[in-house]
Amino acid sequence: MVQVAETVSIFDINHQSSQPEEGEKFLRFPLNSTTDGLIPLGELQEVCPLAVPTILPVPEVPRFLLGIINWRGKATWIVDLGSLWGAPHWCQREPIAEAGMALLLPWKEETIGLLIEEIKTVEIFNPQQCLPIGEGMFSQEFSALAQGYFLNPQGKTWFVLDINSIMQTIDSFLINKD
Repeated sequence: MVQVAETVSIFDINHQSSQPEEGEKFLRFPLNSTTDGLIPLGELQEVCPLAVPTILPVPEVPRFLLGIINWRGKATWIVDLGSLWGAPHWCQREPIAEAGMALLLPWKEETIGLLIEEIKTVEIFNPQQCLPIGEGMFSQEFSALAQGYFLNPQGKTWFVLDINSIMQTIDSFLINKD
């Protein structure tokens, strides 16, 4: 059985930064085995551990919609973030993770959870130094969901995800489902 810890508050995450205190704070997490993603900390409502078996599957929805959880008494959609941009589905990855972290984001009157495998740390960058994604740099699915990228001191690319684009993509499937 998977044990789930308590919810992580944004305050706790704010105190885990590996950079000096200048610029905007971004939560860093792996998108796949070689690439990390960033989400502005201010966009997050909450971050919590999530045991995959607690997700109630919903039939006849796109593969990136893993299902629904009961979060604070409300039905909350959980999205496989990797699957949304073309990576293998959560249940098809090796090894299959029994738990992950849900990045809970407000959208309209609802909350939507993006399921990721783990959180690495909080990074601080000047948003003005975010580089644009060039045409043909990455797959069309991924480019549509990324705002741009930063280069870390070692030259590794960290992508800033475009929360509005991600939520609009999810929303378009949920609206068409009704």
